Amino acid sequence: MSTVYLVTGSNRGIGLGLVAHILEKHDDAFVYAGVRNPGQASDLRALQIRYSSRMAIVECVSADVEGNAGLAGEIEKRHGRVDTVVANAAICNSSDTVSEISAADIEEHFHVNVTGTVVLFQAMYGLLRKSASPRFVPISTSAACLDGNAIKFPTGSVAYGATKAALNWATRKIHFENEWLVVFPLSPGPVDTDMRRTMLASVASGTSQKRRKATENPPTAEIVSVALVKLIDESTRDKDGGQFVHIDGTQLSW
Repeated sequence: MSTVYLVTGSNRGIGLGLVAHILEKHDDAFVYAGVRNPGQASDLRALQIRYSSRMAIVECVSADVEGNAGLAGEIEKRHGRVDTVVANAAICNSSDTVSEISAADIEEHFHVNVTGTVVLFQAMYGLLRKSASPRFVPISTSAACLDGNAIKFPTGSVAYGATKAALNWATRKIHFENEWLVVFPLSPGPVDTDMRRTMLASVASGTSQKRRKATENPPTAEIVSVALVKLIDESTRDKDGGQFVHIDGTQLSW
């Protein structure tokens, strides 16, 4: 019996890397690759040519209650369950300080990074209950750590870090509410993605230059995805459930 995965935000970066590596690693896996606009997912379409019988590109818009429910219905008809959900869809498009950031930017980040993940969990809840080994893994960031390095820099990560911290809280709450489920926020560490490059390019301060130096030449999404898939596949409730897990398997502080 195939293992059924759903990976959101899979049109590029980590999401695309996860889909590609899951399909390469597991001959019996079926992957639903969730994207906001399937018509623009050219890299995923190239993958689908190779794995046409083992993947489906599906529309999955963050916090779209009806759309997420519709996707659950589609998965229900085809597979009757979902085994692993990787909630990867997120945004990070503001580098303002707390004194400068707009309410609209904060609300947009919360809508996608927090509400979107909660809505996804609610939609997939029934399908996860039907799995023999259910996992729900939101992709987080060390920028969410309250005593980490990112919070100490005077620029950047306000909306992203704060909403990912809220995501961590919601994920840990899901853990305590659902004893049958393996669920934990997972930090991939610095990754060379479009989102990271855009965020760094938008900040021009000396502090930002220092920050850039600390994470020069980060690994690619393809390399990181290998470690992430292994960690997710081998995760257990006793070992990882309700913890803030780093890509190397260690636990981060909240």
